[in-house]
Amino acid sequence: MKRLRTSTFAKLTTLLAVLVIPIILLYAYSHQVSINVVRSAVEEGQRNRLTFFMSQMDNMIDQLTKYSVIASNDDGIKSYLTEYSRSTLMERIDSQQRITDMLNMQIATSSWDSQILMYLMQHQELLTTDLSARYDAEYLAHAHEQSWSYHRDSRGQSFFSWMRTSASSQDLIVEVRFTDQNLVNMLNRLKQDGDSEPFLYASDGTVITNSTSVEETIQMAAGILNEMQLGEEGSRIVQSGQGKYVMNYVLSSSLGWYLVDFVRLDSVYSPITLSSTLFYISVSLLLVLVLLLTLLLYRNVQRPISRLLHAVRRIRDGQYMTRLKDPPKNEFMYLFHSFNNMAEQIEELIERVYKESLRSKEATLKQLQSQINPHFLYNCLFYIKNMANLGEKEAVVAMALNLGEYYRYTTRLEKPTAPLEEEVKLVDNYLTIQMLRLQRLTFEIEFPERMMQLEIPRLLLQPIVENAVIHGVEDQLDFAMIHISGETEGSRCRIRIDNNGQGMDVGIIDKLKRQVEEPLNESGGFGLWNIHQRLITRYGKHAGLTFSESPSGGLRVELCWEDPSRARGDDVVYIADR
Repeated sequence: MKRLRTSTFAKLTTLLAVLVIPIILLYAYSHQVSINVVRSAVEEGQRNRLTFFMSQMDNMIDQLTKYSVIASNDDGIKSYLTEYSRSTLMERIDSQQRITDMLNMQIATSSWDSQILMYLMQHQELLTTDLSARYDAEYLAHAHEQSWSYHRDSRGQSFFSWMRTSASSQDLIVEVRFTDQNLVNMLNRLKQDGDSEPFLYASDGTVITNSTSVEETIQMAAGILNEMQLGEEGSRIVQSGQGKYVMNYVLSSSLGWYLVDFVRLDSVYSPITLSSTLFYISVSLLLVLVLLLTLLLYRNVQRPISRLLHAVRRIRDGQYMTRLKDPPKNEFMYLFHSFNNMAEQIEELIERVYKESLRSKEATLKQLQSQINPHFLYNCLFYIKNMANLGEKEAVVAMALNLGEYYRYTTRLEKPTAPLEEEVKLVDNYLTIQMLRLQRLTFEIEFPERMMQLEIPRLLLQPIVENAVIHGVEDQLDFAMIHISGETEGSRCRIRIDNNGQGMDVGIIDKLKRQVEEPLNESGGFGLWNIHQRLITRYGKHAGLTFSESPSGGLRVELCWEDPSRARGDDVVYIADR
């Protein structure tokens, strides 16, 4: 900290002292200087300044006026008017869009905030670049053509308007508008050029002022102008209680308004000769000193901080190999070395955590897959036992064959996923075996054809289908139905498993939702919880199971997940209907 006080702080203190001393000496001397006024030269300069400014404003307004001529003679609007009655709605909308694009291109060439409006009198239609504008017959009835007029709309916004009837069609009136804010902005720029109070004045007493105008000064100047006979341009010395002012005015050939500049005499006629020379020398010296100070601050403070911030942003964006080279030989050298050490430690830690995360996720997937196999084996063996006791040999043989196929399918642990098509075949075999035992059971399976190639975790559907049979329709005496379907919407994938069993009330469905979200406990079912957690582990927190009432009367279990790499297709292929 001591070194910091004797380096940067000392430099800044010395530079500030060098800056303040010339300013104080100049201020003391300026009070002793005699002020010689060169009145005529200053007045001429003020008038030229206003004339040049007014010519710029008139040029902009004349350019906007030409827009109405260009727009009314456009081939697109002529074609639109000619073909209006013969064109369809979509053709008119298309033509309107092309015309609007043409108008927007014209407006884009102007630096002013302006709009073009095209009134189709016969059809009472408005084509415009202003999305808030509406066709207003009363406004058109009171409008003045071929001259700029000043208006205020219902929203309190003021604007200038120019209207003309198209030479090619009397049913077309073209209006060009620009807001008075454009003039306010120009007045603001004019005011920045000097210590003045510029404003625009109309013969009816209306004024448009700059953003920082003094209301009392404007009212005083407007009152004087009301009593004067104004020509195209002029100048006048005005005496008021606040002192003497020079008032210069120039008439706008486009708007018919006057540009008025109201300036205090003591600010216009500043001391010259020796006083000015000393002032410019002092200002030049001050600028050189400020430049030196800025350069020192940039090289010793700003540039190292910028490099440090840029490196921090790169670290934030995941570029952990970022290092700062060529540290400055001052206090920032320690910060640069510390940052490099920190970045190196972060990179090592991120790599270590990332590798551990991959190992943990892989172990979790294999553990979940290994847990589901005994559960399914138990159900299959229990089924074979029951069928053997009942003498259902065909069902026993079918189950044994299916069980062999199942273990051939599940023991391929080198890949934890499988195409949806293989999972559907497994479910089809399982339901076929159940149909041997339950003669009243039928099922339907239908999926979009290209969805069948989606990679999903193994044994994802069979446990849910098994629950639908055992807990949904097995005890049902009449017709039993299992319906399995899939769909995609964007990257969102859904598989629905419906049954027409007795269903569940809202309380039990809510309990199921809570059980799959909470950690596994002995009282809760393992199968649904296992599938829900496998979906979350593979596809993220927005994936999982949802439960609701099925349209067929029983329970609907829906598997949802996001798969941006899915194959798209809506053609449905019939898989099974038995």
